[in-house]
Amino acid sequence: MTLGDVTAFRKISPREFEFESNYSKLKVAFHRDDIFRIWLAPDGEYTNPAADEIVIDYELRQPGVKQSETREYYKLQTRTNVLRVYKKPLRFALYDRNDKTCVWEEVGPLTFGTKTYQQIKRQPDEYFYGCGMQNGYFSHRDKDILIEVGGGWDDGARSNPAPFFMSSKGWGAFRNTFTPGKYSFRDTLNLSHDENRFDCFFFTGSSMKDVLNRYTDITGKPFMPAMWMLTMGDANCYNKPEQRTGWPQTTPDVIKLVADKYIEYDMPRGWILPNDGYGCGYVRLDSVVQELQKRGIKTGLWTENGVDKIATEVGKYGSRLCKLDVAWVGDGYEFALNGARAAFEGIEKNSNERGFVWTVCGWAGTQRYATVWSGDQSGNWEYIRFHIPTLIGSGLSAQNAATGDVDGIFGGSARTYTRDLQWKCFTPILMGMSGWAEVNKQPWNYGEPYTTINRDFLRLKMRMNPYFYSYCREAHTTGVPTVRGMVLEFPEDTVTWGTETQYQFMSGEWLMVAPVYTKKAWGTVRDSIYFAKGAKWFDYWSGKEYEGGTWLDTYKCALDKLPVFVRGGAIIPLYPQMNYVWERPADTLTLQLWPSGKSQFCLYEDDQITRDYRDGKFAETWIRVSAPEAGAGETVIRVDAAKGDFAGRLKERTYVFDVQASGCPEKLTLNGKALPLYYTALELDEAGEGYYFNPDDRGGRLTVKVAPVSTDKPLELKYAL
Repeated sequence: MTLGDVTAFRKISPREFEFESNYSKLKVAFHRDDIFRIWLAPDGEYTNPAADEIVIDYELRQPGVKQSETREYYKLQTRTNVLRVYKKPLRFALYDRNDKTCVWEEVGPLTFGTKTYQQIKRQPDEYFYGCGMQNGYFSHRDKDILIEVGGGWDDGARSNPAPFFMSSKGWGAFRNTFTPGKYSFRDTLNLSHDENRFDCFFFTGSSMKDVLNRYTDITGKPFMPAMWMLTMGDANCYNKPEQRTGWPQTTPDVIKLVADKYIEYDMPRGWILPNDGYGCGYVRLDSVVQELQKRGIKTGLWTENGVDKIATEVGKYGSRLCKLDVAWVGDGYEFALNGARAAFEGIEKNSNERGFVWTVCGWAGTQRYATVWSGDQSGNWEYIRFHIPTLIGSGLSAQNAATGDVDGIFGGSARTYTRDLQWKCFTPILMGMSGWAEVNKQPWNYGEPYTTINRDFLRLKMRMNPYFYSYCREAHTTGVPTVRGMVLEFPEDTVTWGTETQYQFMSGEWLMVAPVYTKKAWGTVRDSIYFAKGAKWFDYWSGKEYEGGTWLDTYKCALDKLPVFVRGGAIIPLYPQMNYVWERPADTLTLQLWPSGKSQFCLYEDDQITRDYRDGKFAETWIRVSAPEAGAGETVIRVDAAKGDFAGRLKERTYVFDVQASGCPEKLTLNGKALPLYYTALELDEAGEGYYFNPDDRGGRLTVKVAPVSTDKPLELKYAL
């Protein structure tokens, strides 16, 4: 059936309007100026099988909509958009606030039956993103994307789909349903779901970041991880009747065989899953949790068949993580979403800590509860290749916590393990899973030089925790992910729209990562790196500068070097080196800076583990840099006073500024007071405060050390070159 002409119209409220087409009814509800819902009742009875499982907020907040009528269409106007409802036949078109520029337009009325279709005309230069975790893909123009769980686990699989997409033209759509669907993004968009109804929320904004914010206003913001969740995770079954590694079958063996090995190899660490549900069970979980805690490690559990024991496991034994295996949630959709919620809430109801769940076969709304991971795969170069666009696409679906196991769970090699670990250290959450490959997936198992390289990158990730933590906070408040496709940060650069940059991404606002994903020259060369327009770029390791709008081929990167580049203006906060969170106080903050024009960064801090931040117990410290774009001039670096408070907030802190500079300033002041210049790094290390310039360090680095100062007062550095 297809909707025909409008046969009746009525205004239900200042924000709701109903249209009839013979025996079918259709309601348009404005939730805000930039969010509206189209809800079709084919037989005149509105149904919502998803209820409030996906949508967390149905409230209508828009104060009013201006309604008018022409001979051809009804006009519903907000402060941001005009929705036209054509009369003959009933179809929709969305225009800008001035009713001049078309945002999207249906080519015909809605069609419904066993499937419901919406058809929208694609604009000539329009691209589409989203659809959840689609293994191997993020830019969907000219593609047919299945919104359903399945397809195995490799390239083309739908590990965690979502009935949401957004356009490069500043609009997005979310189908409020648990039924499978298919989105065809060709000349005419053909968007269908397997149900005899239509229920869709539409979002508009000045950018795709705005659209992600609107979408997550409706379906929920990504969860805010505790800081330990950003560290290296480790999983295996240590109570398995037929343990393939030949290890003894008892849960406490995880202490001797894994946890103590992290210490022996001086490796950063965070959490361990010591069992799964395939007949393993566990023994002495309470003492295992305690012993792992002494080693700086949190404990989690796998589940094959539910979380009925979670109150005891969390409240009594002290577990803090739950991984939902495909054996339990593999059917996907509503069942998987409810499983993630049950595990997440089970942790939070039985502790004052934050829920942490890993899941697969998720759906829209899963971002509220869980890390989505891509399934069980074999480690190789192809595995690395298709995971880069996988994580980009997950982020463009507001799945901030998304990953694949380091080097898969099967197969793998020394080089692919190290290369995969490297780039995943620039994503929020990562884990290795052992027990299915010839060599287990801990970072020391391939020996040298791999052990040292893996350690160095895990240590860098630990130091960058305040950077990633702050962007996880941004994701939690706006829906904008930490791992960002180049198109999200540089939407005006047409090169970023399609697949040309699908093998590189922005980590936060300032770091660009181009993983090595081929075995060319044994994986020591990376081709086709693109520097987006509108920015200066610097090699993170050497300091070499690159111009925006250019390509870099045959970038030489030995195994211990991951291609990482810094956007001009970057502000990267670093904590002191630790092997686990809370190993030592974060009382020295290093700020790596690449001054260029005006830039800023909001350092977010809380107690790193409890839910007290939801009650406003957190602090934000703005760091601002103002520097000349070129030539001589004064550079000003300002650290504002911290705003807010929480238990354990540092009242004073030592600052170290690590600044890209072309020369040594003759004078550098701190809050108007001149600091002494030292001529060696050792002299500066021994001094209370001062500065030192090394022209041979990464193209020229200025190091400024500031003695402990109050975090409740601002500080300002000034210098001129």
